[in-house]
Amino acid sequence: MDDKVKNYYKNNFLFAGHRMVMPQAGEKFQHSCSQCKYFVKVIGRQETRRVCLARVKAYQNRSKRVPDSIEIVELMLLLGKEALEKLLGEGGQYQMACGAFERKI
Repeated sequence: MDDKVKNYYKNNFLFAGHRMVMPQAGEKFQHSCSQCKYFVKVIGRQETRRVCLARVKAYQNRSKRVPDSIEIVELMLLLGKEALEKLLGEGGQYQMACGAFERKI
């Protein structure tokens, strides 16, 4: 493709703005992570971050209640250091919600 065609599609908002959403996934794309009950504050020694706990088995199986905020030491004991670093590295407040979305009450 030459540059003229690439620029046409790049600047065409109608072409770029249409996205296909599957009917079964409609609920998933309507919410952000900040509205989910699994998106909690993790309180560390120097800073506080928001993290998604949807993939943590203790909260996924509902054997533990999902808190509003949690100390980082508790998560470290529950997950381990490597899994905690991975958990803190992913996710963001403005991302679209994942399949484990449940609205905060």
